[in-house]
Amino acid sequence: MTTLLSGLPPSLPILGGGIALLLLCSAWRRSEARAILIALATLLLAFASLWWPLLPWPGDPTGMLFVPDGWFTYIAALILLSSAATMIMAWRETGTSSDEFYLLLLLGTLGALVMAGSADMVIFFLGLETLSLSLLGLIAWHRTHPTADEAAIKYLILAGLSSATLLFGLALSYADSGSLHFAAPSLEGPEGPALPLAATALVLTGLFFKLSAVPFHTWLPDVMEGAPIPVASFIAVTSKIALFAALARYFAGADLLRPDAAGTELAIVAVLSMFGGNLLALGQSNLKRLLAGSSIAHVGYLLLALLSPGPFGLTSAAVYLAAYAAATSGAFAALGGASVPADIAGWRGMFRRRPALALAMAIMLISLAGIPPAIGFFAKTYIVIAGVSARRIVLLVALVASSIIGLYYYLNIVRAMMEPAPEVHRAARGTPANAGLIAILAIITVLAGLFPETLVRQTRSLLQPAPIMREASLRPAAPHDILYRE
Repeated sequence: MTTLLSGLPPSLPILGGGIALLLLCSAWRRSEARAILIALATLLLAFASLWWPLLPWPGDPTGMLFVPDGWFTYIAALILLSSAATMIMAWRETGTSSDEFYLLLLLGTLGALVMAGSADMVIFFLGLETLSLSLLGLIAWHRTHPTADEAAIKYLILAGLSSATLLFGLALSYADSGSLHFAAPSLEGPEGPALPLAATALVLTGLFFKLSAVPFHTWLPDVMEGAPIPVASFIAVTSKIALFAALARYFAGADLLRPDAAGTELAIVAVLSMFGGNLLALGQSNLKRLLAGSSIAHVGYLLLALLSPGPFGLTSAAVYLAAYAAATSGAFAALGGASVPADIAGWRGMFRRRPALALAMAIMLISLAGIPPAIGFFAKTYIVIAGVSARRIVLLVALVASSIIGLYYYLNIVRAMMEPAPEVHRAARGTPANAGLIAILAIITVLAGLFPETLVRQTRSLLQPAPIMREASLRPAAPHDILYRE
């Protein structure tokens, strides 16, 4: 038996209504202040509605299209909060001041939520393309940036290639199973394992392109360098959270402890991403490119949690997603609030010029590096515990070794901020809203690291199965069905 609910989360129609309202207001009279007010109010209302009763959905009486379970609620909360952080970063930033900018952010958020809860291939693909097309416009938004057009074209090529590969894999999965359920096909079908293996490999390849996992990470640093800082944060945080949630749901009914092709491919990509992302970031002087490499490495760490079913698997992944979202969003917010060139040289002497901002940036970096007392240390330790319980020795060795590499470039930025400034000058101050966002994220990062049991307890309670029982055969299993398996 599987514990699942059927119905439509109120957050989806709320986001749709907010998008329609923003369109109408923009057509009547343009106002950036009103646009961000409507967008933030929509996100906060959608966040509050995650705990409201589900809306009846006559088109999905058995819940075979959308699964509003605890996993969806948790992921949706992270997506909505990270999207709100992105909007606060974008407020009055040069090159992003327009109603349509916030409209595209809302559209991308809607697509991310649809991906996180979809149990149907068509619904999932519609959500994925909604997110991808919104990102395409957002990446090219910075008209004055010399590489904005190049970044958008590169993203367009990668998005088209990955979507085509993913769609081909979904088609093969449908040909094998005769079902549109978004789940990995069984390898024990009457036609043999060839077709489901090909389907799974293509779906994984498409998702890895979207996640920018190694060796499918081509041009991600170029894309993030050419995008505005809030959009780079949206790519690194919101889109990756949604894509990992979809990947976990796709393999919810599979036994990833078995030495089959899917598990082997996931393990290889995890190791390559851990080392490839850190080595890529190691040689970067531009902070946006460095954080792009960092995000690739964190995908590898999350894949270790996915490959470690058991009592710690899902919770470790969920806690790590929250820690990653807070630290990465905070790092990008600090980058935008500094108003200096986005390279390490621009941050030299920042502790002397703007000590509060430098301290907040240092907190984010030590969290990403996994150094106590930040939450990143506990989150990475929790993933190690999950890996030990699943006996993933090779992956654990890769995590430790690659994390040591990551220490260098994270701490190198902190070292640069402590150096004497070659030339003391007054940098333009960020907005008060962005400063408040940085402070809140820094406090959350430290307090969650000092008191992690509260976060773990709340996470585990939220991810528990819902009270209504359904037959597991009706739909794909929820992520906790396999990740909590002992």
